[in-house]
Amino acid sequence: MIRAILWKEWHEHRSRFLSYWLILNVPILIVVLTIASGKGARGPFAELSNATVLKYLPLSLLESFLLDTVFLVAAGYLAVAIFNREMEDRSVFFIFEQPVSRKRYIAIKFLHGACHVAAATLFAALLAPAVVYAMMLIGGKVTAAGSGAAFAEVMAAAARATIGCSLMAVCAFAACALIAALAPRFWLAMTASVVLIALYGSFSSDYFDIPFPTGQPLSVSANMSSQWINISRALTPAEVADFAHWKALPLLVPALVAVVFCLVTALLYERKELK
Repeated sequence: MIRAILWKEWHEHRSRFLSYWLILNVPILIVVLTIASGKGARGPFAELSNATVLKYLPLSLLESFLLDTVFLVAAGYLAVAIFNREMEDRSVFFIFEQPVSRKRYIAIKFLHGACHVAAATLFAALLAPAVVYAMMLIGGKVTAAGSGAAFAEVMAAAARATIGCSLMAVCAFAACALIAALAPRFWLAMTASVVLIALYGSFSSDYFDIPFPTGQPLSVSANMSSQWINISRALTPAEVADFAHWKALPLLVPALVAVVFCLVTALLYERKELK
């Protein structure tokens, strides 16, 4: 029965899941292709080395900020779209007559959607540095022998960041699923996503903070004429290692909140009656 429910969820909402994956991953590809198309973007990569990679590649870590802020709205929209449909056409009551408890059905439905949200977030966070590095290799026409260590450090930072981003996206998904169970309105889901961003940022602002142990300032400016971004210096390996350093509270709170919201949503559906 569980396999049948999972197949039903994918069959009914696959277009929504695929759209969510595209929303998270297409923007970085468009930006990279736009930059790569300009001749000015290829100059700084002529001497590709660890220092060059640590100067430009960390910019791709900004994708983590987007995943933890702007794209939470997409996760909320996805939750409402998934949980709202069966309430609108009242097919949920037919499903409740099947040989599976309501709470189990909602739990399976929630886990299926949450897995897509987490997987898409993880993929997007890792795709950004990988694609940017590939652009650097292609633009510089050199091998990765002199820059592999720096690339590994940036990818490790992205991997750390994606844990927090995935948990926060699942938390936003759970909050909006709960709202859909109470009052399926898209504007309420968007409001919940914005509130979550504000609350999360109030106690986890240093999760994505990059301290500068060397004491050297870092400045970034854009040169529109050459279609390139000017960076004053490269980050040190220690600074990259401090990016998205794991702390218990910023990681546990979204996970616990998502579990609580899932349980409450299941209880609400358990009490729904056909009217």
